[in-house]
Amino acid sequence: MAEQQLPPSHDDPPANPRHRRILAVVNPVSGPRGSQRAMGDLLERARKAGVTLEVVETRPGASVEEMVSARPGPFDCYLAVGGDGTVMDVAELAMRDKLPLAVMPRGTANALAWHFGLPFDVARAFRVAVEGRPIAIDVAQTPDHKFLLMAGLGYDAHVIRDATRTLKRRFGFLAYLYAALKNLTRRPYTFRVEIEDQKAVMVLGGTAIVTNIGTLAGNIRFEREISPVDGTLDVLVMSPAKFGHFFRMMVLGVLGRLREDPRVRHFRGTKVRIECRPRAPLQIDGDDVGGLHRNLEVTMLPGALTLLVPPEGMLKLPWMPDVTWSPSMPRGAFPRPGSGPLSRRTPGAAVPGSGLPRTLP
Repeated sequence: MAEQQLPPSHDDPPANPRHRRILAVVNPVSGPRGSQRAMGDLLERARKAGVTLEVVETRPGASVEEMVSARPGPFDCYLAVGGDGTVMDVAELAMRDKLPLAVMPRGTANALAWHFGLPFDVARAFRVAVEGRPIAIDVAQTPDHKFLLMAGLGYDAHVIRDATRTLKRRFGFLAYLYAALKNLTRRPYTFRVEIEDQKAVMVLGGTAIVTNIGTLAGNIRFEREISPVDGTLDVLVMSPAKFGHFFRMMVLGVLGRLREDPRVRHFRGTKVRIECRPRAPLQIDGDDVGGLHRNLEVTMLPGALTLLVPPEGMLKLPWMPDVTWSPSMPRGAFPRPGSGPLSRRTPGAAVPGSGLPRTLP
């Protein structure tokens, strides 16, 4: 009787690493208290796999670009270890150096990881870094910043500002809920929304959000049609007048059906300009920009970043998005094929000039 061959464990070192020289940029203040132990585990896995792993720790006030440039290369990929802010810092370097980006999520929200089904544990995150599948995703750009997730004027930026680092360290994602309730009674803003060269529209609302990825912590997709692989920005202006409106939006957002709410205006385009009166706080990718702002201008950079996602056959938790479906997986235990964030796009559609798929086949 032939001996049955078991699939390799994720604890086993990768047999044929595609990326043998990796630079990891680590935010030491992100994540749980066991982060130092996780980094030790990561370094040990790299040693066993024969992978050279260089580590750079971020410091307040220090330039990530300068710290990375001081490390001798070349490298095969960059690995961002931290929250969404750290991921964007490293993503800019990856775009500059034309290298793929891997992510080990260690922040509070980790929206990019939730959207693409990137693993949170060290073993699988390391495997994605050394043998992940590259896809090209869109990046949004303001005159001063690039971002992967979203930028917002008004209420959402007030929430980001009031969910301080101290609160997030003590209460995690509940810090955002506290800040959301704290700011419910703020007066609305007047937004002038201009999409490309179309006629501007005036909207009274609490917040205006320009999104590339419409995913929050816990894989909550507040609008399922928003995609980072379609070359288009989505603009949402929300106008809750009382707590009941806010509660309805929250429920529809959890269900991924926010656009069904009559108090939500939805616009789409590749270039967006928003004027806000009075001036409002601004957040970009969950970071408070500081000060009060009149304008928000955003353009789309289609397929500008190469992201590494889990290879075929990698097991994942049932609630993670289905971007790595393997026919050998038992259907009862894992997400239904075609239910993931990329299933609406044409499989294998390439970004012009990149040679990379816009979606996963």
